[in-house]
Amino acid sequence: MTKRDRTEELTLVFMLKDPTDSAEMILGEDKVKFQPRTGSVAPLDALNLLICRMQALGIQTTFTEGRRTISTTSLRKQVETKGTWGHLETADLSLRYGVAGSYDHCFVSIREKVANVAGDWKAWMIPFVELDGFVEGWVADVEYNHWQNAKDPIEYEVTGRDFSHLPMKSNGLPPPLEQMEIDTSRNPGRWVLRSGYVEAVGAVMWLSELFWDRVGRDHKNRLNSTEWPQTSEPAKGIMEVRISERCFISEETADIQNRLRACLYS
Repeated sequence: MTKRDRTEELTLVFMLKDPTDSAEMILGEDKVKFQPRTGSVAPLDALNLLICRMQALGIQTTFTEGRRTISTTSLRKQVETKGTWGHLETADLSLRYGVAGSYDHCFVSIREKVANVAGDWKAWMIPFVELDGFVEGWVADVEYNHWQNAKDPIEYEVTGRDFSHLPMKSNGLPPPLEQMEIDTSRNPGRWVLRSGYVEAVGAVMWLSELFWDRVGRDHKNRLNSTEWPQTSEPAKGIMEVRISERCFISEETADIQNRLRACLYS
């Protein structure tokens, strides 16, 4: 495998478990009942799989959470007690686990801080796709992914990036919260939260039967009938879609990104 000189990230999406128990909270003078949702991949299970892969690669497993340094043993105990984790850093990686309850899915992401440190993303992916509830996964270039989805003009101002040529729109909030933001709705590298999945494209993607249930079975047939993407089955019920060995890094490949998006989601 050719060594990469740009940082990349892998995002994995899972379904949520059906709600079982309800809980109560006080909202003003009222008691409100709600049903907390949990991911089909448990936070501790996700963490253990990540640590296992890091150890196999010789990546340091001393973590920082905020400003606090924490060992692997202490971190596992903490997650067992709290029942979750959110954002963890090591010298080489940035890791996230989250539940998008309103969109009926949870996610795990692994982002490189050092180019090529994660090696072959497929080796990270395989243990996760074998879990019940896996929906989809894709690899993206860190910098390209960020700027394709950045909406706040302040981010551009702080980094000295020109955004005068970019389309703008209202954030849709009432005054005085309304402000203008970058309109990313036509960016080829955008990602959009959907119910049960994330609408995203990558040069390499892994798509499960649950994914096709959500976007429509006709989309799978459409993809199978085209000749331009390479497809394979790395695990039972998982389709690997490979457009190229390199991530999309610019809008020079907008045509292929838009074609892939239309094939999967339109």
